[in-house]
Amino acid sequence: MNVNVQPLVGAVCMTFEDGAKLHDSYRPAFNRGEMVTLDFADTRIFVSRFFNAAIGQLLKDYPVDVVRQRLQIVNLPPAGIAPLRNSIENAQRYFHDPSFQASLDRVLEAQAAEA
Repeated sequence: MNVNVQPLVGAVCMTFEDGAKLHDSYRPAFNRGEMVTLDFADTRIFVSRFFNAAIGQLLKDYPVDVVRQRLQIVNLPPAGIAPLRNSIENAQRYFHDPSFQASLDRVLEAQAAEA
């Protein structure tokens, strides 16, 4: 399955909602074991929050090796590499390291209480 990101979410890949929209567009195919290619041609601005929703949540259900085998990222501008990498590393720790997950959850709960 090939997904062109720009027509789906636009050139700016910043919101959690847009990331979830991208994720929802390919997740059924990924769950069936299909190869998925995400084409980031004509995109230009990226934040980790977008990638958390678009890709990071796969690591809740799949090992990172499976994600790397079945999910191909193409035409990602250099500006997207670090946020993507951070999102994957953090998701991997969050979903597979209970102490990291508990610590992060406490921080997020404290921030929410302050808001």
